[in-house]
Amino acid sequence: MELFTNTVSHPLQTKLQSLVSFLRTVTKGFDVIAEEIDNVNLKTAMITFASESRQYAKEICNYFQTKDILIQSVCSDHLWEKVEMTVNEQGGEEKGSEILALCNKCELYFKKLYDDILKEDFLYTHLKSIITCQLYAAKCAFMKIRLLNTLRFN
Repeated sequence: MELFTNTVSHPLQTKLQSLVSFLRTVTKGFDVIAEEIDNVNLKTAMITFASESRQYAKEICNYFQTKDILIQSVCSDHLWEKVEMTVNEQGGEEKGSEILALCNKCELYFKKLYDDILKEDFLYTHLKSIITCQLYAAKCAFMKIRLLNTLRFN
């Protein structure tokens, strides 16, 4: 397999590696948080989103693997640590405020990471379609989690 750097620009490589790393970290984070949720619907939505995030990372890696390009995994939890810090700071006294802060911060990172990639010029139009669909699906998942979080207290 060719190294990722031989076929894709270094800025795009870095952005894709950051995205894949964040997706893998989000998977773990949402799984852990979901275990603490007592509402079945919200718990299921969070576990589903964790599973989808894992699938998003696999889709990106598999896309390049079919082109004999290896995406080297960058193991970094720094963005997730920022998310957790924000949740702890913004999670107030209101019921469900931690989940709301979690969704808000994660959605900002998702949007930034995906948008940074979509702004790059690259020849892989199919990859752009995959990434665009993943971004829209993540936005829908965050809306669903926010809605279920609100409904559990009504």
